[in-house]
Amino acid sequence: MGYTDVLPPQTFAWGESTKASGSFGTIPTETNDSILADFNSIPLIDISAIFSACLSERRAVAAQLREACINVGFFYVKGHGVPQDLVDGVFEWGKKFFDLPFEEKMEVYIDNTPHYRGYTPLYGAGRPDADGKGNANEAFDWGHDPKLTDDPDDTFIDPHMRGSNPWPSALPGFEEHLSEYYCTMRAFCRVLARNVALSLGLDEGHFDSVLTHPGCSALVAHYPPQEKKDGGAVGLSAHTDAEFFTVLAPGSVRALEVLRRDGTWLSAPPQEGTFIINVGDQLQAWSNDLYISTLHRVLNYSGEERYSVPFFFSANFETVIEPIKELITDGHVAKHSPLTAGQMYKETMIGFHKIAETNPELLKYRK
Repeated sequence: MGYTDVLPPQTFAWGESTKASGSFGTIPTETNDSILADFNSIPLIDISAIFSACLSERRAVAAQLREACINVGFFYVKGHGVPQDLVDGVFEWGKKFFDLPFEEKMEVYIDNTPHYRGYTPLYGAGRPDADGKGNANEAFDWGHDPKLTDDPDDTFIDPHMRGSNPWPSALPGFEEHLSEYYCTMRAFCRVLARNVALSLGLDEGHFDSVLTHPGCSALVAHYPPQEKKDGGAVGLSAHTDAEFFTVLAPGSVRALEVLRRDGTWLSAPPQEGTFIINVGDQLQAWSNDLYISTLHRVLNYSGEERYSVPFFFSANFETVIEPIKELITDGHVAKHSPLTAGQMYKETMIGFHKIAETNPELLKYRK
């Protein structure tokens, strides 16, 4: 089962120019076809045992994570323990935000914050399409800041990602719910990170010391329906994520696509009650390319409004990301140069938002 779509121009793979560290993704695409994924191509993993007191049960989950991270870089998870009403609430608040008048949303314009928090308008980010437009989505980003940190010793020493989250004044309750979601997801991801360490053959606590004040971010995104046409607007251009791993609440509309190693695209439809998790650039670098930070994109040809909420889990921003020495094996050499998590994120976002510099309608909102 499948359907045909149109690839955006210039689909990049390894060494995409916007990646400061380079060497992330997979191979160039050779096809316009998108294949509907099943649980053999993108596995569904019950991760409830990561919360077990039994090490053998936690190791059983880790073995499944390892296989998925090596072969695909994406997997569905159930048994995560995050309350569905908390997830649903973020979608509801997101819709309220996107329904605000444009001028009110632009009061928290993302390009007016040095650390890229706030509102990205339609076509305000991403790689330009044939008409010179950016991605056909709008989004609100929020993340680690002095109000959300749970580390009393957090001194915010990273020079790239300092600052606070801007919140819309017209939506009382918006900040509170999104902050609760952020804190819940951060706690869940810390547990999952311990299982990722196990999957790499490391001590469970290997990453604990660099997750004391993780530089996480999240966003709620809105994708209006797109027309399928040559060179037409892309909901989200092909990219990899700069962080440790991403936990996506995909909403109810099928639009996410994942690039396989053979150069074909897999459509990853939502599955009720699950998250979709993918390897990020930090984890690929740490694992010395054992795990894949896979290219993915969004094409919303559903005819429906699509909403999604990715949570990007990161190491502390000042953490130097480089291959873990225990994983440089079998005569291999370190394939990635040292780079801090904060710089990886900041430089990725600079490239992602560069298109706004050529949009006269958006330039007038810059402060």
